[in-house]
Amino acid sequence: MRQQKKARRPQCTPKVTKKEAFNKRFSLSVKPLLWIVLLAMPLVIVLGGYKWIQNPENLTIKSVEVTGDFTILDKKQLQPLIEFYTKTNLFLLDVKNLEKEIEDNPWVHSAALTHVWPDKLIVKIYEQKPVAHWGKTQMLAENGEIIKASMDKRKGELPLLYSPNASDKKMGRSMGRNMATGFLQIRKMMKGFPIKLVEFKEDARGSWRIKLENGMTLKIGREHQAKRLKRFMVAYEESLNEVLDKISVVDLRYTNGFAVKWKKGLSADSVFKG
Repeated sequence: MRQQKKARRPQCTPKVTKKEAFNKRFSLSVKPLLWIVLLAMPLVIVLGGYKWIQNPENLTIKSVEVTGDFTILDKKQLQPLIEFYTKTNLFLLDVKNLEKEIEDNPWVHSAALTHVWPDKLIVKIYEQKPVAHWGKTQMLAENGEIIKASMDKRKGELPLLYSPNASDKKMGRSMGRNMATGFLQIRKMMKGFPIKLVEFKEDARGSWRIKLENGMTLKIGREHQAKRLKRFMVAYEESLNEVLDKISVVDLRYTNGFAVKWKKGLSADSVFKG
């Protein structure tokens, strides 16, 4: 006999209520919107904050600190300029132009601005350090820069540098620069020398001459200036250190030596034997 197959029972489909169907459709339609909202919120916050900070009246700079080692410059001179630029917030502050205008002051070598959020600005000033008078109206800084300012009230405190070639448009710049560089080198070589250097001059031919505080003159000439001065410094350490007050002129314009001119009434014999 053929075995009869059992009839399969029809599978029952779970009955879905109207409420469950609504919730499912709502979830499918709202999920994308929630993702869009979540992704857009940071952008909205950023754009809102950006718009808010674009108003100079929001989060205005409340504190400005000016720092630096001031020996010549009066920082009060910079206050009107700084106040003009800081009537805003740190985000809108024109840092580039403020630094530039501060550095336009002849006594300012450089300036650096530091933001201290949310409302403080620190202005660091690096002052020029003059080491000599450059003619009558300018100064020479220790870094070799020419400062377009004078120190009339403090004349005599620093050496005077002068070159007639400085006014020559064709030669002045190169001759003046050589002289400035030469002075800085001489200043370094004579560090510790007991007599103050008061004048460093160059004549029309480019010949250098140094005058010391005791009236003694060093004629260095146009060539091998560093070598000649070094020769003098060696002689000072070996034999001239005790007779400097008796010397009028030291002429270093010789190949292998130098000549000494003694003050009036003195000679080598009287100086060294006496």
